This record gives sequence, structure tokens and C-alpha cells, in this order.
Amino acid sequence: MLSDYRNWLEAELKLLGNASHHAYSFGQANMAKRAIERLDEEVAGRVPLVLERAEAVGVLTALEMLAEGSAGTDPALSNLHDRLRAALAGLAPTGDGSP
Repeated sequence: MLSDYRNWLEAELKLLGNASHHAYSFGQANMAKRAIERLDEEVAGRVPLVLERAEAVGVLTALEMLAEGSAGTDPALSNLHDRLRAALAGLAPTGDGSP
């Protein structure tokens, strides 16, 4: 998904670069270039992961079951659980009772 967005920005930058004789195109090209740079900064050193909401809820449930079944949950799994829960809480409710 992020690579598709980056490719689209690069295509827009190339298109706008070809029409750079217009002041508007020059400004738009600069914005596209800054957007590419910002995207690269944001994803540097990260592993973007896109999950369907239902799949994310299933993973969260599995992590909670693991935590209940063991006295000491691995800190990496605990961190994943917390980040996944926060991401799901930030999404709009679906109305189907899922988090």
C-alpha cells in the first residue's frame, strides 16, 4: 500500500516536472517531492503491515489468549498486543461488536 502511494507520488512528480513552465505545476511538484521525502522518513527502519480489521481482531484475541495462558508474556508480544489494541481503538467502530 505504501509502495503504491510512493509510486503514485513519483508519477505525479514526473508529470508535473514535464509541465514545470507553469508556476502552479512547479509548486505542486515541490509538494510531491516533499511528500515522497516525508514518506521515506516515516517508513525508514519500519516494517509496514496492513491487516484487515477482522484479521487484526483475531491476532489481538490470540495474543490475549497467550497472555492468559502464561505467567510471563514475552515483552515483544506484549508490545505488539498494546500497539495493535491502540491501532484498533483509533479506528471508527464497525457496528458489529468488534473492537
